Amino acid sequence: MRTTIKSPATIEGIGLHKGKPSRVTFLPAEGATGLRFISPAFAQSLPARLDKVAGTARGTNISDGKNTIYTVEHLLSAAAGLGIDDLDIEITGEEPPAADGSALPFATALLKAGLLEKPAQERRSLSLSGRLEMAKGDSRYTAAPAPGVSFKLTYDYPHPLVGKQVIEFLLTPEEYLVRVAPARTFGFSHEIEALKAAGLALGGSLENAIVIGEKEIMAKGGLRFADEFARHKLLDLIGDLALAGLPLKDIHIEAERPGHAANVNFAKLLLEKAI
Repeated sequence: MRTTIKSPATIEGIGLHKGKPSRVTFLPAEGATGLRFISPAFAQSLPARLDKVAGTARGTNISDGKNTIYTVEHLLSAAAGLGIDDLDIEITGEEPPAADGSALPFATALLKAGLLEKPAQERRSLSLSGRLEMAKGDSRYTAAPAPGVSFKLTYDYPHPLVGKQVIEFLLTPEEYLVRVAPARTFGFSHEIEALKAAGLALGGSLENAIVIGEKEIMAKGGLRFADEFARHKLLDLIGDLALAGLPLKDIHIEAERPGHAANVNFAKLLLEKAI
């Protein structure tokens, strides 16, 4: 059966990349409508789907051709991590609030709203009959049938304070909340100037991101996990895969050095080969 929420929940803040005030209100969805954004400024709703992806530079953006919503992956990750199928996301502004740079504030708001099962609505899922492989640049992905939904993600970056991090994870709402949702977005200090010149990270600060310098890691309250970078990459991957519009089922996914563009291409491949 499909799942939505019982009551509305709102989050306000500053967008990570655009740096503008933003408000998101999660609303229950009666029908099998999937995850979709709505706004008074839009003529119609904007589904969070692969065919709406309009950019993947430092975040995943979706568009209906007229309106673009930036950096949707953290919010979508929270919904997918909790197993929510249908959700209307009312947005003021062009980007969800960055909150603390993780998916935890979104997940907490959704849980506070309460999850509601819809027994009369059939839930389709995405599973495979055989093994898949994909390579794009430095990124490598594999997927194969397996019990449950599990991941092995490797983040490997040639920086003395980062190096190689690996996380193995069995996806359940409880595990997602504790092990993945709290992991914050991050960037390198040497990139900040170029990002801001490109119109990105305009709302970024130590309130909503980890900054990796040449000799120190700057993070409010310190790192939440020794492998927080790999966990955040997994958070992003779960959010990007949610754009397939179907929950994963009985599948094991491995990803090495994933990124948004490659995640989206991998999601398209999964959807194409799904049974």
